[in-house]
Amino acid sequence: MEFSDFLALLRRKRQTIFVIVLVVTMLTILVSLIQPLKYRVSSRLLVTQNSDNTDAYSLSRSNEYLGNLFATVVYSGSFYDKVLNSKYNVDKNYFAGDYSKQLKRWNRTVATKTKQDTGIIEINIYHPQVSEARKIALAVNDILINNNQDYHGGKNVEISVIDQPLASNYPVKPNIAANSLLAIAISFLFSLFYIYVFPEERYSLYVFGKKSVKKNKSKKIKNNQGEINVKPDLEYKEIINEEEDQNIEEELKGNISNIIR
Repeated sequence: MEFSDFLALLRRKRQTIFVIVLVVTMLTILVSLIQPLKYRVSSRLLVTQNSDNTDAYSLSRSNEYLGNLFATVVYSGSFYDKVLNSKYNVDKNYFAGDYSKQLKRWNRTVATKTKQDTGIIEINIYHPQVSEARKIALAVNDILINNNQDYHGGKNVEISVIDQPLASNYPVKPNIAANSLLAIAISFLFSLFYIYVFPEERYSLYVFGKKSVKKNKSKKIKNNQGEINVKPDLEYKEIINEEEDQNIEEELKGNISNIIR
């Protein structure tokens, strides 16, 4: 299929493309709204080491390593157990089910990331209740500050809070806007593939109804035999040509008769 043909197909199948994009986007929004809305509580920690015998570059690389280590440890089962048994009275009913399901929910509740070469850890907690999210954030920070030695073999490692837990004003999960934009992009690409594979009219989709094709009204053409109902365009031209041929033939016959006389 040439590019010009594909452009013509796009114009002809624009309703099909619109229907696919609309349906997928609406389903995505519906699924997003069905899920529980979650708030986010964010905080930032800084990993530092007190050492006089290490150059600044090596110390920076060591802090970065420790930051990545602590950011990964937060997802572990032992860390999760410390959070539940902390002094902050985290609601255990939220993490229901067997232990594997509890860890899966815990991994969806907490999210960490580090900034390269800084030793800064950003911790995000997602929960339907802001108060519970804040308690979990405080528990995570407290464990990292006071019990970080359980997860490394170094010395003189200190973790301090540089940004206290801050809650979002509105739910951030699921992100309906981002999910909708992603659904539009994916469904549009799928619709292009769909019309390319199924270009026939019977696979077309309509939301405003199929456009009716206007029938050309027949016209009455007078000739020697009377009036004839014909369709315009080609059939009309054919009849006109036939009448011209008949007139030429009659003129030739008349000329031949005069010559013979």
